[in-house]
Amino acid sequence: MLIFESESLDVYRNLAIEEYLMDHVGDCGPILFLWQSECAVVMGKNQNPWKECRLDRMAQEDVPLARRISGGGTVYHDAGNLNYCVITSREAYKEEMAYELVFQALETFGIRAEKTGKSNLSVDGLKFSGNAFAFRKGKAMHHGTLLLETDLKRLSRYLGSMVDGIETHAIASVPASVTNLGVDKAELVEALCLKFQIIYGDGDLLRRNEADLDVDFLKKVYEKQLSNEWKYGSTPRFLVNVDGEMLEIVKGFVKNGAFKRKAFKDLAFSLFC
Repeated sequence: MLIFESESLDVYRNLAIEEYLMDHVGDCGPILFLWQSECAVVMGKNQNPWKECRLDRMAQEDVPLARRISGGGTVYHDAGNLNYCVITSREAYKEEMAYELVFQALETFGIRAEKTGKSNLSVDGLKFSGNAFAFRKGKAMHHGTLLLETDLKRLSRYLGSMVDGIETHAIASVPASVTNLGVDKAELVEALCLKFQIIYGDGDLLRRNEADLDVDFLKKVYEKQLSNEWKYGSTPRFLVNVDGEMLEIVKGFVKNGAFKRKAFKDLAFSLFC
């Protein structure tokens, strides 16, 4: 089994490490990856950024947008949020085990949490963790946010639609009232690592850092994370009404009408802001 704690606060780098660990680290048993990032908004693989994010405010305030490889809804990250990621073989994966890891770690602090909705974790009816999943190449990844001391005002400031009237089959986020746990990050990391070893115990424990990764391959995944092709071009096809004309957007570009071949990423700011 492997525990990996990132020292980086770069959201793109940490999402790249997640993908790297899932696709290119094997033969070590279950993996626990813990990380944080500076202020950022992270959407699910199959979401529409113009429908889920206030991209105008994010651009004005230099808040990066990222797309992860798992499904689920859009979430806000900052250094007051701890992200946990469990990776196992597809055969060994059990959703309830990952939740139990968090529940048992929080019980260390006298906090009793529960699963609410499809994949949220809550305390006293308030959400502190959204979870998402990815399955590929015989692996399963279960990851989620843990709100510790997140700036909740900024969270609500950046989540929501920038463009009205979008018609899409993309996955939509489900709003929920949220709360911070108020738990010390270092102490929670220690508790999660301890409970991970107990719940997922499978052979010798390994601890690694970025120096152990294949730098060249990680660079390729990182560059994908940074690219507009991934962040915007991966958006499922959608339609949007502009002055009575229904535009079709495919892979981030307008496919018809007066703005044909224009990148919707740039066009949206001039049309809707």
